[in-house]
Amino acid sequence: MKKDRSVIIVNTILAQILLIVIVNQQMMVMDDMNILKQYLPFINLLVIILGIFSIFSITQIKENVSTAVEVSLIKNYLDQIEKLTEVLHKSRHEHVRHIQTIQSMLNLGKSDEAIEYIEGIAGKYWPCDEMVYVDHPALSALLNSKKAAAELKGVEFAFCSKCNLKNIPVKPWDLCSMTGNLLDNAFEAVVCSQEPKRVGLEIKHEQNSYIIYVYNSGPRIPDRLKEKIFHPGFTTKRSSARGYGLYLVKKLVEEYGGKIEVVSRDKTTFIIYLPDGGGMENDKDYLNEYSREAGKTASM
Repeated sequence: MKKDRSVIIVNTILAQILLIVIVNQQMMVMDDMNILKQYLPFINLLVIILGIFSIFSITQIKENVSTAVEVSLIKNYLDQIEKLTEVLHKSRHEHVRHIQTIQSMLNLGKSDEAIEYIEGIAGKYWPCDEMVYVDHPALSALLNSKKAAAELKGVEFAFCSKCNLKNIPVKPWDLCSMTGNLLDNAFEAVVCSQEPKRVGLEIKHEQNSYIIYVYNSGPRIPDRLKEKIFHPGFTTKRSSARGYGLYLVKKLVEEYGGKIEVVSRDKTTFIIYLPDGGGMENDKDYLNEYSREAGKTASM
């Protein structure tokens, strides 16, 4: 439907151009301009109608695209919830199975074997009390699911929020899309690194802005690429299906009146500034202190 409407708009604009060209040609070859003047009001009316139709159709397409993007973000958010639910379900299943096994051992009088079995599984499951909450249900679900995924990849992932996120002026699915895409890029950057694989996220509220830091210990980003990485389709990986995550993040951040920066030194840090009805300060001077604190958190 969108494709058909786009074709109609293109054809309408071409018809306008063709009509104007024909009128100009007739004006050049006609000796008696009075004949053309008789039809000129109708021609002008037709051009105006075609123009209004094109504007209306373009507006509708823009609204449809915005709706499609929002639906896509909501779907991504629900996928994250589904992944977390799956992790919790598997954890519960394993927990029940281990309990049943221990119960059977105790019923058979195998207390020593039961103790050995308990010691063997003590640190191998993810209990619910290890979940970390950040005053935002959707973001909590996302971050805990990312933490579970990071453990499977051998990545140290630490996150914290040093402010109340209940009133953050961002839709839950947009916030999850911003942080989720940045974390996916961070995990990808460190997963093949020979250095300790560390990723961190910290959220603060300073200078009337919510500031989100996402850092990783992966390779440094050259200065010449710091702007290009936000261009649609740009990627250092050999795949045409990649390169849109950071573009989407920047687009979303700018829709909320914010901005995103990247600082690549010993660590690579992406910084999102989201205004909270006030000014927005660039907190680069704070980055050194933050990196030290985040490094301590990740090493715990």
